[in-house]
Amino acid sequence: MANKGGDKLQSFKIGDTRKPTVQRRGAPMVEVEEERSLGFARIERILENETHDSINTKLTDILDGLASFDEDKKAQKDKVAVKKAMIAIERAADLMEYLFQTKAELETPQGK
Repeated sequence: MANKGGDKLQSFKIGDTRKPTVQRRGAPMVEVEEERSLGFARIERILENETHDSINTKLTDILDGLASFDEDKKAQKDKVAVKKAMIAIERAADLMEYLFQTKAELETPQGK
């Protein structure tokens, strides 16, 4: 086969088509709020802005929706998926309860 591009292939450089992605030395770092987080920014916001009862209400609504979804479905794979989702929601509820208890313990002054 003949080379239709001629010498164009030899002069091709990846740098011609892509911009460098590495940050240059001395460039100012932009500090983002989530970078100062412990890595769980969404959970931290929930603990700061919500109450234990409001979270329980939301998770209970999700469980009720899954239960009604489970009643409608007849396929075994759907039933297994709903069961796994319900277990995950129950674990999330337990975790949130533990986190709210820990938060309450940390906020109460301890007399020594």
